[in-house]
Amino acid sequence: MKLAGLSGKFLDDGMLYDRSRGGARIRRGSDRPLPPRFFVLDEVELRLAPVVIVWQAGREIGVRFVGAEIQPTRADIRRLTGRYYALPE
Repeated sequence: MKLAGLSGKFLDDGMLYDRSRGGARIRRGSDRPLPPRFFVLDEVELRLAPVVIVWQAGREIGVRFVGAEIQPTRADIRRLTGRYYALPE
């Protein structure tokens, strides 16, 4: 799972621990600060979901889904999962 800003820029890696219809629990890969709203990219289903943070405890966050999932373009997927995806532009 990748976390991306509303502009589509990579923010962090994450691992999905629990998911429901309304939200998810994610273990983050780093301690970098996150904005209150961002996208999560499901790398299996290739869907971007807009989320808002509802709680945070260390590297674990709880997010609520806040809108319709988006079908990412090939460019979006490449930017977030391709080689060197985590390097700043």
